[in-house]
Amino acid sequence: MRDSVNVYLKVKKDDLYTLCPFFESFEGMAAVRIPRPAAGEHALLKLMVAPDFLGDFERVLAGLGKKVWYERRAGES
Repeated sequence: MRDSVNVYLKVKKDDLYTLCPFFESFEGMAAVRIPRPAAGEHALLKLMVAPDFLGDFERVLAGLGKKVWYERRAGES
């Protein structure tokens, strides 16, 4: 079994200060990284989700999509 499942989200940089603490507030659910900070208005978030929390994570992500724009992206594992 894998230690975590990687989920990548393209988000607006202006939302990083909201999104990072938001995901980290769900203790044990996911760790957040910004693997490729780049110029421009978007950033790629890498969320390393604990397998036991995948169902909860998907529900949180669906609810978040009603308030904040994001685009789910494929990424390297």
